Amino acid sequence: METPGETRMKPRKLFGSSEFKPITLPKLPAETKVASGWIVSETVKDGYCPAVTMTGLFDVMPAPWKLIQSIIRTLCLLGSVFVMVAGCKAGAQTPDYPEAHPPVGQQPHRPAGYQPFHYPKTAEDLLHTETPAFLERAHAAWKATEAIIQQGPYSADLASIRTHPCPEWFLDAKFGMFIDWGPWSVAGWAPQAKGATYPDWYEKKLSDEYRDYHVKTWGADIQPDDLIQLMRSSEFRPERFTELAQAAGMRYIVPFLKHHGGYCLWDSSFTHRNSVEWGLKRDFAKELAAACRAANLRYGAYVSLGEWNYPMCKDGELRSEGFNGHVGEKLSLDAPFISGKVPVEDYVRDYLLPSLKELIDHTSPDILWFDGEWEAPPTTWCSPELVAYYYDRARKRGQEVCVNDRLGSKTRGVPGWGDFFTSEFHVIQGFQAHPWEENRSLSHSYGYNWEESFDDRYVLSEDAALDLLLRTVANGGNLLLMVSPDGSGRIPPNQERRLRFLGQWLARYGEAIYATRAVGLKQQPAWGYLTRNKNSDRIFCIVRNWPADGLLQVPVRAQARGVHLLGGSGTPTVKTEANGLTINLAGIGPPDKDASVVVINVEGGIKAQEVVRETGARDKEPVTVWLQLQSLFQQAL
Repeated sequence: METPGETRMKPRKLFGSSEFKPITLPKLPAETKVASGWIVSETVKDGYCPAVTMTGLFDVMPAPWKLIQSIIRTLCLLGSVFVMVAGCKAGAQTPDYPEAHPPVGQQPHRPAGYQPFHYPKTAEDLLHTETPAFLERAHAAWKATEAIIQQGPYSADLASIRTHPCPEWFLDAKFGMFIDWGPWSVAGWAPQAKGATYPDWYEKKLSDEYRDYHVKTWGADIQPDDLIQLMRSSEFRPERFTELAQAAGMRYIVPFLKHHGGYCLWDSSFTHRNSVEWGLKRDFAKELAAACRAANLRYGAYVSLGEWNYPMCKDGELRSEGFNGHVGEKLSLDAPFISGKVPVEDYVRDYLLPSLKELIDHTSPDILWFDGEWEAPPTTWCSPELVAYYYDRARKRGQEVCVNDRLGSKTRGVPGWGDFFTSEFHVIQGFQAHPWEENRSLSHSYGYNWEESFDDRYVLSEDAALDLLLRTVANGGNLLLMVSPDGSGRIPPNQERRLRFLGQWLARYGEAIYATRAVGLKQQPAWGYLTRNKNSDRIFCIVRNWPADGLLQVPVRAQARGVHLLGGSGTPTVKTEANGLTINLAGIGPPDKDASVVVINVEGGIKAQEVVRETGARDKEPVTVWLQLQSLFQQAL
């Protein structure tokens, strides 16, 4: 693999590190050299194996031994080269730095003897050596994007992309895995708070808000680049994630592939700040996408539209473009989040769109999950172009895809901007007719936090995790539940236990969750939650609080045809009344200690006592209350 910053057309070295130190071979006595016939250079220079020559012993042999001489000479030469290559590769391995990767639940800290990493090329170096060819490729990618959009059927405007339907598979899936993993996972910390906390902002906050902790644990000279350098994939196996997702009853996986720092977890040809050239030395996106499809799971791609810093070439000098999409002050060459990024003239047209087009083309995600959009409008990010390309390409492939609503400032919660609303840490409360998805972690933290990994005080209990899933689905949403691996890819044990518990419940009662729809209640009944099947001829009563008097009041108007328990014995009865249905469970105990399911067969449709609006509506007013809450929250960050 290439050294970070190395042009891909150069010959590949045998070493992966630009900081390779020559290997000094042991000096041999002169008589040993003559006897063995070897003369070997004493050091390995520039990352390449040394020359190996022979002299002495075979050169003074009698003529009859010439054939044997030739054979032995060749075998010895090949053996020597093999040994030297093996030695070169072994000597070039990057240290494991166990202090930065202790067992899950122990505090990571600066490794003994670790020296800060300095990227081998500055932004000015990349400007002179790579920008011209880079811009040519970027412009070609932009033209290819336009060509696909011109073929339609979707064009790069709201009127067109709002006609795209949210696919049925997404509405049926209900439960997915969010993987929050990146350089911040090495540090693995954020202060505890009442609401959500964000270890995945550690890189940004290490010099201010988290400075005291950072200096004490890592040192003031450790910067975001060092967290990339210290990442390890030794414990990462894509099958571990897919197996856990299946065991949890999840139907799709969305990994973080580019957070706000701009580190891309795929083999990107539009930045050297990627996981193949630097850090992990693996194509995380490609490996996980393949594992998802092998496991019959849908695969999504989380990407941030904005980046905290990007080098721009403006008016003959290098400048910095920030998170708001505006070009600002002159670039400081030691600025964070710059290393490995090739300077461009237009952040979106020359870098963002071409790089995301490449990700789409190489991995064909079923979901595009945008973030980092809130400080600039959709036109700044060219998100309509990105979405139209994504839709049109998928249509040609016969692939049903979807996009969330984070396409620019003031697009969250507005129908038409994407296929589903995004609620973060309970922003949406209650029933929502438009397709939506709740995303949150099992703890308070977005990203790995070492303090939480063995302490169940910081994570949802099994009961609370199950209630979160049931409440979200009953109110019409999907739950994208986060796992937060540490810096080497290990999932905390308490997170894994919670997921497996949910999977065990879903294995028994998944009929009440998958491919269901909300009944449409403003408020769920005190005893639990209601869902229905798509034909509206079955109602699922998910009972968390078994009625002491044996009577279950169901606030739904329908003509009941029968009732039965899932996974339990006993014969309940149901009665149709003016204000709903009454189920008699007298003498019957709850089949499940966590949540039992009572199924009512009905005919003639279902009408909730308090229906908010027709399920599936896409043309109602924006959900202004929770949109304002999310905007205030992001400003607070």
